[in-house]
Amino acid sequence: MTGESATAGATRTAGALQPMIVPPGSAEQIRPFGIDMKVMLGAEHTGGAFSAIVAEIKPGEGPPPHLHRDREEYFFVLEGSYSLAVNGKESTIGPGTLVFVPRGTVHTFKNVSSGMGKLLEWTIPGSNGDYFRAMSKMEAAGGFNPETFAAINRQFVTEFVE
Repeated sequence: MTGESATAGATRTAGALQPMIVPPGSAEQIRPFGIDMKVMLGAEHTGGAFSAIVAEIKPGEGPPPHLHRDREEYFFVLEGSYSLAVNGKESTIGPGTLVFVPRGTVHTFKNVSSGMGKLLEWTIPGSNGDYFRAMSKMEAAGGFNPETFAAINRQFVTEFVE
């Protein structure tokens, strides 16, 4: 099976999920919040159960404190070091570290490396791919728009907190 045939077209046949092999070069590339991301698997590939994204994080960057009300989130550090806070507990993490963030848990991280960092991020259920696609689309359509940003966060039950 070639990479093209494994990733091309629909991933459901008569309602059944189809296996996929997704090489990095064939993943969907998006850029929400100025972060280069590759959607390796979206909810549309997994019946909504799961999404997986590889994110490249510049030094000093990362999201402000936030939470998701409808999904668990996982991070696996591929490259770089990160300052991480989950429910107020702070840690410094590096390659090989796995982080589990249950729904409703406030979390944030920042790349504290001098170079690019890389994370594998996934959610169950798989709505983060669609969330990041919506943010990327907003930014591509003219930049940050506070009303659109708020609407997307309501749709994907994501809250930013102080």
